[in-house]
Amino acid sequence: SWGQEAIPQYRLVIPADEPVSRQIRQLRIQWESIFGNRAASEKPPSITLACFTAREEMEGTLMRWIQRISDQQACFPVVLNNVSAIPPEIIYIRVQDASPFSKLTGMLRSLGDFVTDSRVFDRPFIKLGCMPDDAPREAVMQYTHQAFHAAFMARKLILFRKEGDQWQVVSQFPFRETAA
Repeated sequence: SWGQEAIPQYRLVIPADEPVSRQIRQLRIQWESIFGNRAASEKPPSITLACFTAREEMEGTLMRWIQRISDQQACFPVVLNNVSAIPPEIIYIRVQDASPFSKLTGMLRSLGDFVTDSRVFDRPFIKLGCMPDDAPREAVMQYTHQAFHAAFMARKLILFRKEGDQWQVVSQFPFRETAA
């Protein structure tokens, strides 16, 4: 029956470009080598703007709404600055200036009409991984206080849908190119 069907989970992200993604993957490998586990995030390096569930028949409406949002958004620079932590578990790379994300997250809140379990993230960051429960505090402090600096242009949104234990790309929504 319809009440028993799993409602699809979605993530809406801004991906890092390839050179920055390579740097972040190196940090994730370093994280894994220090803590000897699979705590590193497997997802492509990106800034998650929202997570939500929505009935599959709403997907077309969702995509039109996200397209409308991305059509209003010009490309903008993202500067990443240093590794930090949200205790007790998330290790992340900080986005230096969150202000360009405010307009986007504000518009994304209006998706609440179409979705359930919606979380819009006001503090943009790129997740490196999770802290294992048994991680030595000194090692975590050392890792999370290392310098990191990179920058890329935010050029699009990508909508992912979870299928089984994999996240599949549903669609990409390019931003407007900034005027030369």
